[in-house]
Amino acid sequence: MLSNALSANSPRAARFRLFRLSDERRAPPRVKIEVGGRFMLEDRSEHGGTAMDASIKAMGIRSDADVRIGERVIGYFDTIGRIEGTIERVTDGGFVVELATTLRKRDRLAAQLIWLANRAQLNLPEDRRHDRIVPRDPRIMVRNLSNSTAPTVPGHVIDVSRSGASVSVRGAINKGDELMLGTTPARVVRVFDGGVAVEFRASVPERMFSPDIRL
Repeated sequence: MLSNALSANSPRAARFRLFRLSDERRAPPRVKIEVGGRFMLEDRSEHGGTAMDASIKAMGIRSDADVRIGERVIGYFDTIGRIEGTIERVTDGGFVVELATTLRKRDRLAAQLIWLANRAQLNLPEDRRHDRIVPRDPRIMVRNLSNSTAPTVPGHVIDVSRSGASVSVRGAINKGDELMLGTTPARVVRVFDGGVAVEFRASVPERMFSPDIRL
């Protein structure tokens, strides 16, 4: 078991310094994550961004969007899923969001942050064979080929690589389902809060892989 192998008294533990979220509520630690996503501001404008670090209470986002302190934000970020909160600070090249979370969502976020912090240390699989980009136009129609009664629904591409994508979409979609993203067939490899991660049936040609990509 991983917990036994990396127990405090084991020799192997000396080689790993695993990240753990502190119980200290006043100053929760920040985790470097660097995952792509999209967010919507109060004026309903949508923007791409990268979550650079996060704790269970706040998230730092890199973006060139024009924001103001106190503005409400709703977003979707790969692995993390849906986030919402208010902008508490504007930084050089981005901003910091104070997250609004329930106790249940906070526990789930804590687990995700621990995994992200420790994946390199433990050589955990990440299933990312190619670089990822945020498309300029993220809008896409999603059809579930595994459910003949499911309607075609609108979605938003959070980020995309040549081998797959993360998509914000609502509806009953399960791991293993076959989807049609626009005109691109794909298979669901992970379901997260507010969306899915998919693997394309065929890699995107390098000449087509740019922020102007349309699936």
